[in-house]
Amino acid sequence: MRASLAESVIRTQLAFASPLISEASYRAALGGPRSDLNTVLGYLKRPLGERPLLTPYFDPVWYCALYPEVLEQREDPQFHFLTVGISEYRSPHPLIDFEFLRHYDEASFVRRPVAEALIGALRGGLFDPSAYFSCEHYVEQLGPAADTVPELLGHFLEHGLHRGLTPHKLFDPAWYAERYPDVPKAPYAALRHFVLVGDRAGRAASEAFDGGRYLRRYPDIASAQVPALWHYVTNGVREGRQIAIEIAAAPPPRRLRREAPTGAALPTDGPAAYERLRARIAAQRSEAIERHAPTPPILKSTHDPAASLAALSLPRVRAPKVSVLIPVHDALRHTVECLMSLATGRIRTRFEVIVADDASSDPGMAALAGVANLRLIRNERNQGFLRTCNAAFAAVRGEYVLLLNSDAQPLPGALDALAAMLDGDPAIAAAAPRLIYPDGRLQEAGCRLDAAGVSTMIGLFGDAASPAWSHDRDVQYASAAALMLRRAAIGGALFDEGFAPAYCEDADLCLRLLDAGHRVRLCAAATVAHHLSVSTARDGDGPKLRGVRANQQKLAEKWPEALERQARVRVLAFYLPQFHPTPENDLWWGRGFTEWCNVVRAAPSFEGHRQPRLPADLGLYDLRVPAVPVAQAALAARYGIDGFCVYYYNFGERRVLDAAFEAIVADPAIRFPFCVCWANENWTRAWDGGESDLLLAQRYDDATLDAVIADTIRYAADPRYIRVRGRPMLLVYRPLQLPDPAAFAARARAAFAAAGEPGLHLVYVESMEAAGRGLRPEVIGFDAAVEFPPHGRGVPAADPIRLLKEGWTGYRYDYEETVLACLQGGAPGYSRYPGLFPGWDNTPRQSLRGTSFDDASPTLFQAYAEAKIEEAQAQFVGEERLVFVNAWNEWAEGAVLEPDQAHGHGWLEALRHARLATDCL
Repeated sequence: MRASLAESVIRTQLAFASPLISEASYRAALGGPRSDLNTVLGYLKRPLGERPLLTPYFDPVWYCALYPEVLEQREDPQFHFLTVGISEYRSPHPLIDFEFLRHYDEASFVRRPVAEALIGALRGGLFDPSAYFSCEHYVEQLGPAADTVPELLGHFLEHGLHRGLTPHKLFDPAWYAERYPDVPKAPYAALRHFVLVGDRAGRAASEAFDGGRYLRRYPDIASAQVPALWHYVTNGVREGRQIAIEIAAAPPPRRLRREAPTGAALPTDGPAAYERLRARIAAQRSEAIERHAPTPPILKSTHDPAASLAALSLPRVRAPKVSVLIPVHDALRHTVECLMSLATGRIRTRFEVIVADDASSDPGMAALAGVANLRLIRNERNQGFLRTCNAAFAAVRGEYVLLLNSDAQPLPGALDALAAMLDGDPAIAAAAPRLIYPDGRLQEAGCRLDAAGVSTMIGLFGDAASPAWSHDRDVQYASAAALMLRRAAIGGALFDEGFAPAYCEDADLCLRLLDAGHRVRLCAAATVAHHLSVSTARDGDGPKLRGVRANQQKLAEKWPEALERQARVRVLAFYLPQFHPTPENDLWWGRGFTEWCNVVRAAPSFEGHRQPRLPADLGLYDLRVPAVPVAQAALAARYGIDGFCVYYYNFGERRVLDAAFEAIVADPAIRFPFCVCWANENWTRAWDGGESDLLLAQRYDDATLDAVIADTIRYAADPRYIRVRGRPMLLVYRPLQLPDPAAFAARARAAFAAAGEPGLHLVYVESMEAAGRGLRPEVIGFDAAVEFPPHGRGVPAADPIRLLKEGWTGYRYDYEETVLACLQGGAPGYSRYPGLFPGWDNTPRQSLRGTSFDDASPTLFQAYAEAKIEEAQAQFVGEERLVFVNAWNEWAEGAVLEPDQAHGHGWLEALRHARLATDCL
């Protein structure tokens, strides 16, 4: 054999002498004894993916998922673990957690080599090898046979798992695989999936433990991003936490239509319908996460930090634009890899690097002083993260400061993109990159805070390339793991020392910036890979969680009004000013005609179709009566609706349906917050805005455009008018009908500026031809879009029906399935306000061609509203947190929040409950 090959054989043979590998398993896998070099040679000649496992306690898929650099460097995972990983306490298997074992049996790991200590623990059965395997529970399942089992975990992996035995009383891999269709059905693969993905995603582990409910019950745990079952076993029991076992049943593939009296409302299953849809929404989100196959980024890696450090050189810069501040405490390898990413990143922006060493105990850290052009600041005593950063902040020279964790690596272009964002807008005081895990999954695209100061990492575990996380947007705060700051906006002190030693200091900093009128913005062009809490992983004793909870309380006490204000989501409802006689309707439809004429004469088209749908509290009202808008405004305020988006009709030659609205505007005593939506479409006999049977054509000449703009400026002078960032908001219903949308936008902005307004917030509605096009607002000069379901999103109902109307050729859609379709894929890659609809049925307008949505109910609407409010919380901040409901009073189209005779206040109650559930009132 060649010398290099001979050396590899000997090194491999020595590695395989580990006590973790029994002689029997060695012979079974390689066909020869350990002393035979030819068996080792045969092993090495096989491709990496075909080499046999020599011990049941090693899982290469698991190992490479946790430590992707092994696969990137094309190393043998099994050999790497036996020679390197085990000495670094890297986990070889989903059911082996060194930190967990060492917490209960530290003495064995101090006195003995790691492999010997591990095999001793496994053979003794006195200590559970991880939070997911209970020796006591397994012994109970085996009964008397347990006395003959030398290694409980080994027996479970080779025999028990395949016989249907479970590793823990709260964890059933077979049940988990059956519940979630995306989970592999093989028992061991399902087990690995849960430990690697499912528990962190809050999935249910068994009928006895629902991780999602546990995390919702304890938001401090969810905020700390700790796996649910792992936390309960390691800390929750001791802390007196309660498990949640009310697991919603998995939904059937199709719901059978229930029989109902002709024309009557279909019965609903109340809370069960809500729970079913919430469970389906959660499963849809989880499936989207797990379907995604992330692409790991190319990261810097070293197995010899000292040698890599000796070869490292940073650029020499006299006047840096950016100071990169890296706080460190030990973790030499990660620190070196972080510096390597900066040294080789082809960064165009002038930058300096300051490493703030918080009294590391690793002697290798001293070599940092020898890196060319690196500024090293060292604490003689451990000060903690916050004080270390504060002390080093005083020494920075750059206009901008990039706070960077030592376990993070900026990907190429990240630093330049962050600096360019700050260069481009002086109002931005903090620019945040997207953080990803080393395996390519998204870690955060900014963060948000609730009214209690509890944080949520936006987009956690999602597809980093998803449009929802791939556009620049303002965020409430971002992690200091990688955050570029405008030094002049910070002042003299970086972090508030009241949050020492650590936790929530970055949230407090961002709140301080927002309070001073600055902006915090996600820079989608910048990506940083972050290992996430390398120094505090597996916090068995819980000091991290205790510190997080304590500082969340401090945060809530320091910023009570700001947190409450920023947690709000404004819900606006589209409002139809149709319900009063007009000369035009008298001419076209007969004297005294209003939409009520269509509503009351509607009839059911098929069995189970509920028509007519009639109002309750307000009756068949006339909007000319002043008491009506007063009552509508009171109802809206009572149930948490923040205002109305009123349809405005201006055809150039005339305005219509404006008398009642003008009366509201003229009476400031009516507490009726409003904005307007120019309903710029033709009026036709078919009620479809088309070109045939025209009653009134929409015009777009200069005079018409100027009249629309002038009216909006007049309305905007009203203190009740709805604004975003101080700018009046104007919606356009069909923007693509405008001959030149961008020219209209420029014309409107110029007129608002001339009128003394600070600007205009221009929004287009994704209706008709704009539905589903994904049109970025800035392309046509607008600021944002608003989702307008059910336009373009209906899922046809598939079950058979019995017709009640001869000649009916309408369309039936399934409300629940349509809701799921509207939520599929999440937010788009541009600013779009979420929209939702409580139902739709335009049979009153089109008796034989009507479109309706089956089984719409307040309970389903509540689950839908919660999901859309959560979308607004994730995508927007401040006054841009808007959700639109279609609609308040579209009685002839069956999109109604107002009380009706079938459900009473049910739709409004559902919306209020959704707001309470999402803590956004």
